[in-house]
Amino acid sequence: MALAARKKLRKSARKDPTTLEDEVAQALYDLEVNNKNLKPSLQSLYINTAKQVEIGNNKRAVVLFFPLRFIRKFHKIQKQLVVELEKKFSGKMIVMIAQRKIARQPKSNIRTIQRSRALTNVHEAILTDIMYPVDIVGRRWRYKTDGSKQSKVFIDAREKDKVESKLEGFSTIYKKLTGKEVSFGFMTNPQLQQFL
Repeated sequence: MALAARKKLRKSARKDPTTLEDEVAQALYDLEVNNKNLKPSLQSLYINTAKQVEIGNNKRAVVLFFPLRFIRKFHKIQKQLVVELEKKFSGKMIVMIAQRKIARQPKSNIRTIQRSRALTNVHEAILTDIMYPVDIVGRRWRYKTDGSKQSKVFIDAREKDKVESKLEGFSTIYKKLTGKEVSFGFMTNPQLQQFL
């Protein structure tokens, strides 16, 4: 891999990049050089790591993790960047997630942790990142008699055509990253909470 493309991937010094991470870094560098629309935005951006997730039916997704401080910059170009990366990695779904830290629970009640670093909030933020640019308009939790909890996430029905084919992938990626199951539905009118 070219040294210039290696700048698009920042890992700790102890870890060597995988072949997938090298391919993603090279693709990001190629987009920066060749795409006039993405070049100004991509010059200062990089990713931390990339993982490949099996979705099922021989489908795969590539999950890109980037530093949290770049979230606004990535969101500005995410639609176009995902489309371009999906062309380069044909047949693979591309998902971009900000790298977040989960803080341990303090042993004493005197100390508190930041809410943004609590386990629940980090998992909710991961789900929001996976779904971006589609907005989540509602959530329901169902507590079963065996003690398990099922989460259902509702998306605006106007986004159904764009997102419906990717929902299985979103659910699988969320399960791999957090260990929690989630199912998706569509809401026609969020104010009246009418479902499809």
